[in-house]
Amino acid sequence: MVPSGVWDLAPLVAALREHLADWSFSAVWCGDPHLRPVLDPVLGLVWCDVELGEPTGVGWPRLVAALSARAYEWSRTAAAVSRLLDTSVGVGDGDGDRGPAVVVLRVGSVAVLGDCSALVGGRAVTLVGRALMALPDDGLSPSEADLLARGDCSDVVAAFRAGAQPALSWLGRQLLESSGEVGPLLQRLAVLFDAEVRNDPHLGVGAWRGASGVRPALLDLDLLDRDEPWHFTIGSEPSRVLLSGDAHLASAVRKGLAQISGVDSPIRLPGGIVVDEAMRAVTRAALRETRTTGCPLPPEPFGAQNSAYLEWLESPYPWGADVGRYWLELREGRADLQVVFAQPQSIDACRYSEWASSSWRVEHHSMLLRPSSAAAQPLVSVGFDPHGINVLGYLDFDQSLGDIGREIVAALELADVPVAALNHERTRAPRRSESSVAAREALYATNVVVVTADQFEFVVSDHARSLLDGRYTIGYWFWELEHVPASMLIAVDHVQEIWTGSHFVADAFARVTDKPVRCVPLPVPQPQPSGRTRASFGLPIDRFIFLATFDQASVPERKNPLGAIDAFTRAFNDGEGPLLWIKTMNGDRNWQDHERVLAGAAGRSDIIVWDQHLSRADQMAVVQAADCLVSLHRSEGLGLPCAEAMWLSKPVIATRYSGNLDFMDQACAALIDYRLVPVRHGKGIYPDEAFWAEPDIDQAAMWMRQLVADPALCARLGSAGRERMASQSSLIETGRNIARVAQLGSSRNISARSTSGGHGSWD
Repeated sequence: MVPSGVWDLAPLVAALREHLADWSFSAVWCGDPHLRPVLDPVLGLVWCDVELGEPTGVGWPRLVAALSARAYEWSRTAAAVSRLLDTSVGVGDGDGDRGPAVVVLRVGSVAVLGDCSALVGGRAVTLVGRALMALPDDGLSPSEADLLARGDCSDVVAAFRAGAQPALSWLGRQLLESSGEVGPLLQRLAVLFDAEVRNDPHLGVGAWRGASGVRPALLDLDLLDRDEPWHFTIGSEPSRVLLSGDAHLASAVRKGLAQISGVDSPIRLPGGIVVDEAMRAVTRAALRETRTTGCPLPPEPFGAQNSAYLEWLESPYPWGADVGRYWLELREGRADLQVVFAQPQSIDACRYSEWASSSWRVEHHSMLLRPSSAAAQPLVSVGFDPHGINVLGYLDFDQSLGDIGREIVAALELADVPVAALNHERTRAPRRSESSVAAREALYATNVVVVTADQFEFVVSDHARSLLDGRYTIGYWFWELEHVPASMLIAVDHVQEIWTGSHFVADAFARVTDKPVRCVPLPVPQPQPSGRTRASFGLPIDRFIFLATFDQASVPERKNPLGAIDAFTRAFNDGEGPLLWIKTMNGDRNWQDHERVLAGAAGRSDIIVWDQHLSRADQMAVVQAADCLVSLHRSEGLGLPCAEAMWLSKPVIATRYSGNLDFMDQACAALIDYRLVPVRHGKGIYPDEAFWAEPDIDQAAMWMRQLVADPALCARLGSAGRERMASQSSLIETGRNIARVAQLGSSRNISARSTSGGHGSWD
């Protein structure tokens, strides 16, 4: 069973030939019937679905646009297996009445590591059970509820013998109505057709059950992300099967990864339109109506009828208002659209049609753009006084950008500059316990908006008329890459000037706009650690401790904790003396990436991974307790942890790249060389077409060994780092400079777009 996508079949075929030498192998293509790839003749495979009959006169091209991807795969596979059984093509010895068997394996989901002949049972149908025992109600996944939803039988492996044709025919009919999981259908098939369900601990090891100390013969890797092959994921709850806690499974997964190499791809209509669930639902409903009433079939989605199919999707139902059937179906799956367009076939029809033709193209998340808090307390424009500054930011929220906004407000107040501190409510961050009610009145002619470019559309949505119109707006933006993605460029149109906290970020934005871009740094305040000591953290007092610290709720790949682990393991043998302390937070929220860190540290007694929320003072005490901070980051907008460690006289090993170079050089830090590589695991935040740094791990390991061996070098770098941080401008000087630079900007004609170009810093 070969799903839609681009797959390297060679490793799986090689494993099958190694462990099942007397079997024959063929393939069923389960993507767009018009785009079946050419098989490499070296593999010795043939397509066994060349002339599959069209099911119930519907046609495969219509089914591919009507069924879920997995349902379509099984629909074609069921037809192909029936054909193979009818022609007595299969594997096995054929003794007695059993006859040959056909075993189905889904490419991209299974890996063969041993003899899998036990998959073939004595009955017409053999399925593989997912769970060997009852699953506890412990908040982990999979749960019994997951089994009910997805079925207790695997949908990536099965075996069929002569006599299975009635079961396959039944499955094919049921799949015509399927909108989701195939597993429950297979479970029902097992009951109706007396199938054998194998609960062999060697078969189907994966997300549903771990290795349990056995050597797996067949892995079910369907729920392993090929781009993040360190965790299984079912829903949002943490997995009960963890690679970090199962050495046999971790080893097996590493061996099996090559066999699932490839890329899933969605089915696309001619022109590149992805077949989404709304399209499937409306097409499936039309096919059902054809079967029940005899009405004409919808046009075929592919080939010459493609334009007619698109017109059919956009055409209204014979009843109701003039709203396309696709859009009515889309609304059924979107609670926000149901709220905003409560009556789409009557009084809301015109507004909904307008949204469908325009707004949906730029609306990525929710039609409900304005949260209730912002709507309840809108900003009010009460003046355009040129002598002060409106500062809009997450002032009442506990997040780093909120800290930046509050620091700008404090700097201006210290410099006796009139300021209106305005709160922006559009965030999921928690409110600060000491938050105060921010002003709601925009008093001044100049705005400094501390909301990143990718979120600026929400500022426009919430505050365009009350704050932006008629004022000189400066966006104070952070970003972590040299490449500014197209999604951020819209924000540039809404500001007259851009400020950044580092020259690295200023250079990035200066490449994409001719508007003024200035580096306007804020002083990093001196940390105030709490009184906690190594003993209170459970750490030894007589060992050299390297520290890597980051938030799992961010993008761990950018922070690169695995680089620190790799460098440490290259530098020292286990038990040699030093410790590596990985201090994280939000590991419970981003357990998948935390699992990657745990797996990377597994097997080393001298690597400690500790995930916990701490107060800021206690977090600074963590830095104080360490001997050296390690930041092998791939990119930083500023590099605040490095600056804080330098304030605390700690030597820092850091990548020689990005925002941290504004305050670091070889005189005060151990800088690590790098090469630029394409972004990976950017979590949809950092685009794949961008580049970031890959630090030299061997060089970092050398610095680790050198610092442990030379206490004087540690002290010298720590002292130089503190001196560098102490040389920053004071907060009051920063406030005066902010006012000076902002007022220079506001004196321009704000009705015109500046074309002066260039970028600079304070002067």
